[in-house]
Amino acid sequence: MRIGAFFGPGRQAKNGLQKPTPPPTSSARAAVRWQGKVGPTQEKRIITTWKRGLHMRKKRIALTAALAATALLASACSGGGNEGSAGEAGKQLTMWTWKVAYTPGFEAAAKLYEEKTGIKVKIETFTPDDTYRQKFQAAANSKNLPDVVHWWATAGDSIEGSVLELSGEVKEDVMGKFVGTAMDPIRITQSQVDSWASDKNATTVQKSLKVGQFYGLPLDIGGFFTFYGNKKLLEEAGVKAEAPKTWEEFVSMMEAVKAKGSASGLVFGAKLPDLWENWAGSALTIMHGGPQAYTDLLERKTRLSDPGNLPVVQAMETLAQKDLLMPGILSTDIDGADQAFAAGKAAFDLGGSFTMSTLLAMGMSPDDIITFPVPPLSGSKIASWTTDPFTLTQLSVNKDSKSRDDALDFIQFMTTDPAAAVAFANGAYTVPAVDLGADSANLDANLKSISDAFAKEPGPYSEAAPAINSLRGKHKEWEVYAQSMQSIIEKKMTAEQAAKKFDETLEKLEASGN
Repeated sequence: MRIGAFFGPGRQAKNGLQKPTPPPTSSARAAVRWQGKVGPTQEKRIITTWKRGLHMRKKRIALTAALAATALLASACSGGGNEGSAGEAGKQLTMWTWKVAYTPGFEAAAKLYEEKTGIKVKIETFTPDDTYRQKFQAAANSKNLPDVVHWWATAGDSIEGSVLELSGEVKEDVMGKFVGTAMDPIRITQSQVDSWASDKNATTVQKSLKVGQFYGLPLDIGGFFTFYGNKKLLEEAGVKAEAPKTWEEFVSMMEAVKAKGSASGLVFGAKLPDLWENWAGSALTIMHGGPQAYTDLLERKTRLSDPGNLPVVQAMETLAQKDLLMPGILSTDIDGADQAFAAGKAAFDLGGSFTMSTLLAMGMSPDDIITFPVPPLSGSKIASWTTDPFTLTQLSVNKDSKSRDDALDFIQFMTTDPAAAVAFANGAYTVPAVDLGADSANLDANLKSISDAFAKEPGPYSEAAPAINSLRGKHKEWEVYAQSMQSIIEKKMTAEQAAKKFDETLEKLEASGN
């Protein structure tokens, strides 16, 4: 599936700071890249709490790693790959990531790998996202990539020319250890090949890919369509800190907070034009008219101005007209939104299961937060949203690595060994892509709760997913729609005008064969 602004190729945001930001001098400062007007005292407070939270997490991870080490005695005897020996002493792999919040988890799992094989793994973090992409591209061009690359879980993201194709490298018994849908966004499908073949804008790399190929192993899974609420702000506004049952109730909660004057209603990474549709809008549409209604819109069988579709556009217009969105939201990216929420600047934040790890790294406690899926508009055909989990990130091997076999062994260990997966998950606060079975009992209690909440059967999004995957990125009226949503936020366009522009663009493109 195309997972949009955060994970897919569309994540190309430039730095949108409203004030100069000094170069990160620590992982804490890297995690606190403010996207708005934040004073030095407030920034110092968040950095201090981030460090305190990270210290506590590392203590917990150390205990987890110690307990997990005993499990390695069994896994070392049963699994394939490198076994520790004096001959491995001094060996080292390098690995790159962009996710600061994942670093403690990577370090915990790498420690277990060193205990098992004698091979050290050096973790290097480069942030923010666009800097990481630029770093990767420059290193790929100069043949100077690390042994292991942490990347967004998506096929056709143009890294395939630099990393190892794994379909002939990884055995079936390893592939069988992942949860059912974990490989879906990574393995090349026939529909993707057909789409790239007919798409004049497809890259050379995309056109070279073949059905069944995959260039990484799934590391973790999660879900979008999740709102986070600040319990304290809600209670101060006289609102029960409980999940709203409808969109209209959600709006009322935001209005109560705004009336109190202590914070804005909602913040999200609106600087990224398509984020709203990827993380909330599509869920509202699917619930309102059903999965087939969204599929019909994607297939150009209906129009956005139709009575069944327009209310979803009006949902954003309501937020804008009632001034419920945080000031400066259009210059706020994903990290900035999370930071603003952690600082108490907004009562609600839009994200996914992965957002929790970021908020905890910023010093928040799970006890400070309520989470709930996107609530439906009144009168929707689907009364509640079920989140289908999908793969968030993957681990890949540099095809030119001088330690290719060790790197391949490491990513298999990281992604499929239960002890390593638990150590990583508890440190990174993310759900592993491997099917843990009984070992899931070793997950952090809050993390296990998130994992247990994922849909066990395909939900409504899955029904619309084939059309979303193949058409939403291809049909350019959706780019126009994303831009129009930003104009609605600015109060420069009404919902009716945005829908009309979408429809007119669709009809012009269709008439020209695009």
